[in-house]
Amino acid sequence: MPDTRILVTGATGFVGLWTLRRLRDARPDAEVWATSDRPDPGDLPAARYRQLDLRDETAVRELVRDCRPTGVVHLASLIAGADLEAYLSVNVLGTGRLYDALAAEAPDDLRIVQVGSAAMYGAIRNDELPVREEQPLRPLTPYAVSKVAQEYLATSAGLSQGLAIVRARIFNLLGPGQPAGLVPMTFVRQLADVRRGAAENLRVGLVTARRDFVDVRDAVRALDLLLSRGEAGLAYNVASGSDVSVQEIIDELLALTGIEVPVEVEASRLRPVDVPVVRADVSRIADAVGWEPGIGLRESLAAMWSETEDG
Repeated sequence: MPDTRILVTGATGFVGLWTLRRLRDARPDAEVWATSDRPDPGDLPAARYRQLDLRDETAVRELVRDCRPTGVVHLASLIAGADLEAYLSVNVLGTGRLYDALAAEAPDDLRIVQVGSAAMYGAIRNDELPVREEQPLRPLTPYAVSKVAQEYLATSAGLSQGLAIVRARIFNLLGPGQPAGLVPMTFVRQLADVRRGAAENLRVGLVTARRDFVDVRDAVRALDLLLSRGEAGLAYNVASGSDVSVQEIIDELLALTGIEVPVEVEASRLRPVDVPVVRADVSRIADAVGWEPGIGLRESLAAMWSETEDG
């Protein structure tokens, strides 16, 4: 058995795929196992893949017994399109099943990174910026409520079951492979339609909201470092440390692509913004593991646009 075995849950998602690539390149001697609730896509950069539902106690116990991981990156979560019951079932109950199995079957030197979301901070006032990890959690959505509960479960598992769990709170992601329905990929896809003559304008919603965007490739590098050297029991912000508006993203894309197109605000895309500005303090992760973001906004957008050109 290899000295290092790493299990990645939620491995077929946006962050999961980039996590597998990072581990393949940064830890060539590690045996990486992958799991999600989707069928095997057949091209994952992982030694083993197993499809399962984390709520299935027997299947999870068998996976952990077979894998015996020394490291876990726990990404699996229900993210969108569900109600509170479904979010709690998957994100909390499923995580509980995983931690019970790890406590019973995994080696004593096991380390875990549980991946959370900036959505847990919820209602942030301007006088609380930049957001530090000690910020009170005021979730605004059922998804965010479930992720807060998941964090409390991690704290409980650390205290009562002796699991070494580091909590990562990732802010707004972008980068190659981002799902099409998320900003800024929704703008990238629309501009690709304009380029091929399938659209005549760029349709947008509220453009004044400001968010802290971090490239997914920087984010998974942070997860790898936290898996090695993060302090168990602590939470770490994974973000750029700066905020940009949706309008700035649109301007960058128009300059990058050279496309001149009318920008149309659509009423159906206008949604109330409870939190006008989000910006993270990233000093804790910088001090702990030496991580800082290396990929700027323009480079991220260029990589996303390149995907449409390649396709």
